[in-house]
Amino acid sequence: MQQLTAANLKQLLDDPENRSPSIDGVPYDRNAIQPSVVHFGVGNFHRCHQAVYMDRLLRQGFDSWGIIGISMRSTKTRDVLESQDFLYTEVTLGGQASFRIIGSILDILVAPEDPDAVVKLVAKQTTKLVTTTITEKGYYLSSGNIDYSHTDMSADEASLERPQTIYGYLAAGIILRSVSDAGPLSIVCCDNIDAGGQKMRAGVFALLKIHSPHLEDWADKNISFASSMVDKVAPTTDDSLRALVDSTLNIKDAWPVSAEPFSQWIIEDKFAGPRPPLDEVGVIFSGDIIKHQQMKLRFLNASHSIIAVLAHLTGHKNIHDALEHPPIFRFVGRVLREAILPVTDVPEGFEGSQYIIDIIQRFQNSALPYSAQQVNTDSSQKINLRWFPTIEDALMKSNDTTLMSFMIAAWIVYIEKALEDYTLNDPLHAELFKIHQNGSSNIEQFLKAIGADKFSFMDSSSFMAAVTRAYETLSDNDVSIAITDVLNETDLPSKSSKDLYYA
Repeated sequence: MQQLTAANLKQLLDDPENRSPSIDGVPYDRNAIQPSVVHFGVGNFHRCHQAVYMDRLLRQGFDSWGIIGISMRSTKTRDVLESQDFLYTEVTLGGQASFRIIGSILDILVAPEDPDAVVKLVAKQTTKLVTTTITEKGYYLSSGNIDYSHTDMSADEASLERPQTIYGYLAAGIILRSVSDAGPLSIVCCDNIDAGGQKMRAGVFALLKIHSPHLEDWADKNISFASSMVDKVAPTTDDSLRALVDSTLNIKDAWPVSAEPFSQWIIEDKFAGPRPPLDEVGVIFSGDIIKHQQMKLRFLNASHSIIAVLAHLTGHKNIHDALEHPPIFRFVGRVLREAILPVTDVPEGFEGSQYIIDIIQRFQNSALPYSAQQVNTDSSQKINLRWFPTIEDALMKSNDTTLMSFMIAAWIVYIEKALEDYTLNDPLHAELFKIHQNGSSNIEQFLKAIGADKFSFMDSSSFMAAVTRAYETLSDNDVSIAITDVLNETDLPSKSSKDLYYA
């Protein structure tokens, strides 16, 4: 079986005897595409989300929006996709699978190999748009704010010769861009981070103030920073997906990606340069992105982390498997509806209860197995954004926070168990392991280690007492029984039939 390359794909598409009817090729001349987009973080999510939207643009004849990807650390993505001319298969799973070859990524650079090349690319006149999917840890946040004391941030403050952070690469590129008068540049944060565009701007301008303070006014006029809300479930690629692609398309793809049918991208309408016509392919440009971001973080992302934590504690490998476990299914529905919905401002055009139902149904898609371990990766960074602000709002409104205190306790028990079974993948692994080794009550120490002491819920004696009680219950009892008990304890006297089903 031939490997996926531009030449082999053409040969396959031209061969009616061997061509699979399922294959959707690349109906545009990639050599004629102008690479005007620089994207940091070419992982699975980008390749089944933003790259797919750009591929749709290219298919409609908008040929000036090709992508040059930047890998911030690893050479793996570049090495694998380079051997395929940066082509890959995007598989949509849900009902009947569909297959599309994506050609919007034209090249990938590995930043540590040649940081100067990355800086020059950002500064290049033909570059009009920079986008990012670098996960929460790529922003060096602590309690929602940039941690300027981090060693990588300190290194960029000392010198931009070899940038270590996204802020460093962008600041160095902007400085060079101003020298060559390359024109305006739009930067769009595509990670679901509250006010991600503002945080990106803050980090970049902090470095500009140190290295080129005279450029602050120029950058303020010529560089824009926008947030966005992205939503699409995209699990890790495994051998079963590769086998499905190979057998269906009759061509070998070393790194296909899969995703659910649902896809959403809402971008804050702030562009210094030309705005890509993404609204032609389903993207929404919005003047008020904050409500959209908050809704996704508090409902979808928060529940993803809740399910993943409880899945680990109950021995379920995948998210959809965990939701087949009645206590977890009931707990997630109750938290979303009773704890999160009352303190969340849902954007116009959305109905909160229906959004919750849709989320749970999407997570139940067994055609798209999503590893709980993948969701739990970097959980110390994620729950700061996904859980803590909601807890703050609930306490401020004097709402019942019993289920939320149980969530925090479950996360602490998860950390302890993941440390013990050597499955914890977290940037604070060393610090959390040291705390666990102390052997005493670790609740406050764990929470302080991840920056929870910046939130007022740690000053609430009643809330923290509830966390302690839940922790002791989870530690001393079967987790499923503990979940059922807390649900019974907080059960409401009456519910509609719809509520009962989704509880």
